[in-house]
Amino acid sequence: MTYDMDQIVELKRIAPNLSQAEEGGFSYIRIAGYSLPEGCMPATCDLLLCPQPRDNYQSRLFFPSQITGCVARNWNGNIRVLGENWFAFSWATKPNLRLAEMLLVHINGLR
Repeated sequence: MTYDMDQIVELKRIAPNLSQAEEGGFSYIRIAGYSLPEGCMPATCDLLLCPQPRDNYQSRLFFPSQITGCVARNWNGNIRVLGENWFAFSWATKPNLRLAEMLLVHINGLR
């Protein structure tokens, strides 16, 4: 899936180290070394954003492990993508969000 360059530029302002990949019919944006909200463990990690409907959600944000030290969430997503295991918590987003908005809505679920 191709995204408008203005959305990629906007996303890079908050997540400068990103790359795109596709697997299993889904598009992903991998975000390297993202700083999570205060108190989260780990404090930084890679993220995998699936900005399209998946698993009955408008979008999903996957983490390399379940995040601790923040608000407890229902970790109900466990997938293997791009040769790695990823985890997601149950968090709904609205449709038609821009990529940066989508990422921030998911990250706010950790607060």
